[in-house]
Amino acid sequence: GAGNVVTVEVDGAVAQRARSALRASGAPVRVVHGDGFRKFPEGAPYDRIVVTCGLRSLPFAWVRQARPGAVIVAPWGTHYSNADAISRLVVAEDGRSASGAFAGPVEFMKLRSQRLPPVEHRAYVPDTVAVGEETASAVTEEAFTGGRFGAGRFALGLRVPACVNVVAEKRDGARPVWFYGLTDRSWACAMFRDGDTARVWQSGPRRLWDEAEAALAWWEKRGRPGHERFGLALTEAGQSAWLDDPADSWEV
Repeated sequence: GAGNVVTVEVDGAVAQRARSALRASGAPVRVVHGDGFRKFPEGAPYDRIVVTCGLRSLPFAWVRQARPGAVIVAPWGTHYSNADAISRLVVAEDGRSASGAFAGPVEFMKLRSQRLPPVEHRAYVPDTVAVGEETASAVTEEAFTGGRFGAGRFALGLRVPACVNVVAEKRDGARPVWFYGLTDRSWACAMFRDGDTARVWQSGPRRLWDEAEAALAWWEKRGRPGHERFGLALTEAGQSAWLDDPADSWEV
């Protein structure tokens, strides 16, 4: 019943409005003004944990505060883009992990503590792209950018870690796509132009375009899998992603 439900809200004004609305509806839900990332031990153990903000890293505290067999549902993605998906994790019987496949794509407001500051372009490229190494690529704009809720960018985010991808607006038949490294000042830019081969510039210890191109080839070789073929696992040591087989996972 509603008396066993706890909702946690970080914004005090929103929490107060929630209390008023719930009181008016006659639902005895407990509203806590606090950080939901830490969960709320006082109400544990929980059968269901439903998260309504986008995450980049799931806290193991949620597994600790859930019953074996409990379900944790949360929007999740990488810093690569806003192309998130709904993760549905089931807590293991021994309570030491939670895992499950993704559902469909989604976009949520990000958890405040996990939002990245805007990329300072000039900190990466103070002059022009001409300072980078120039190559060409046969990858097409459509294959790389895909639709807003397509699985491609989500998959690339799983395979190109610690990177922010920015797809600029298209002007006069040209669209630049940028890559910024989060652990150093590596950067790349792919310029897609209608009717022409893409030009690429990249610089830094990492070759970010090469990584992205390889990730795209990996995704296409496996039949361009949708969100539902990917999964996420959470343990005290961290989180890992997998495609089709949970035993074949990698750290994310």
